[in-house]
Amino acid sequence: MSNPLQLSVALQMALIFQAVLMLVWAAGRFWGDRGIVGMSTVLGLTDVDALTISMARRVAVDMSLETAALAIAIGVLANTVLKLAVVLLFGSPSFRRVAGATLLALVGAAGASLAWW
Repeated sequence: MSNPLQLSVALQMALIFQAVLMLVWAAGRFWGDRGIVGMSTVLGLTDVDALTISMARRVAVDMSLETAALAIAIGVLANTVLKLAVVLLFGSPSFRRVAGATLLALVGAAGASLAWW
């Protein structure tokens, strides 16, 4: 990506956000809350921002706050797990120790809080 303020880049981002909104809508329409939570896992692997915006819009219309919160939490957890995998696979040994331990602690805390819920 060159300059994020260029019109073509802004249009690409808008298209991505719109695609996410449509995917979340379709998942909710066809598979209900389970579809939304499943889709949030996949979307969390790439971008949590679009997922958060999508959940905020859906809560304002037809989704329960609990489902949206769970979807965002699972998306953030998936995103953190992906970052942990990247650190462990591509990081230098010292970076793996520090960042890997920190991300692993975050994954553990997030997983425990979701299990508690």
